[in-house]
Amino acid sequence: MSPTVLIQAIQRRRTSLIWWTLGLAALAALIAVAYPTVRDDASLDKTFSQLSPGIQAALGLDPHTLITSPVGYLNSQYIANVLPVTLLVFSVGVAGWTVAGDEAQGTLELLLANPIGRFRVALERAGAMVVMLAGLTAVSTIVLLLLAPGTKLTEGLAASHIAAAGIASALAALTYASLTFAIGAATGKRGLAIGVSTSIAVAGFVVQGLAEQLKVLRVVRDLMPWNWLIDGDPLRTGFGYLSFVVPLTVTTVLIVAGAWLFRTRDLA
Repeated sequence: MSPTVLIQAIQRRRTSLIWWTLGLAALAALIAVAYPTVRDDASLDKTFSQLSPGIQAALGLDPHTLITSPVGYLNSQYIANVLPVTLLVFSVGVAGWTVAGDEAQGTLELLLANPIGRFRVALERAGAMVVMLAGLTAVSTIVLLLLAPGTKLTEGLAASHIAAAGIASALAALTYASLTFAIGAATGKRGLAIGVSTSIAVAGFVVQGLAEQLKVLRVVRDLMPWNWLIDGDPLRTGFGYLSFVVPLTVTTVLIVAGAWLFRTRDLA
């Protein structure tokens, strides 16, 4: 069977996808070309070393990492915040539309009137979300990798680790998007799906910093995709278990569960 539903979903989002692609490419280029301006600025290292442990943790820094180093710069300015947040905004928005949003607009019924199962429709819609997110991640990562040697971002930092960090950021965003998809598919309520997943994402980002000072929050922090990304530290470790296997497993479970619940839900 050809993935007709998946292709149709991407085609319906193609205009916004083009603009998101251009925006992320420009953002990656800006991050790369800005590095030489901070590379030899010792005052920045001093300033960031004086930040509280919570803020440093939220920025993906530790006391032994200089912000003017390639790892410190990319983590604090891109990988631990800007890139995953940007990808999250895109993917959560798409996830909310895949089933619940289209259902609310009344256009999903036209698709379901065809001889195609609801489970397949939901899975292919989720697949379209994954494909679009993967495309955005690939573009932003490739732009960064192309500009990194000329801006000295690869000094002491392997290109494969930069790629790993980009993919890990996408997986963190995809985990929240998959939760949005599952809630939307199960309830048919787009606002609820986006609201719940966004609230959990914001809470996770806040807890990531607070847990450095409040030990009671560390159990909660360890369950959050933000922590899987930051603690997994793909810029240093590359493709690791915490930032890749864990979010992939959770994402798969959420998507399959959402598709199954959509299959059994009464759409009347």
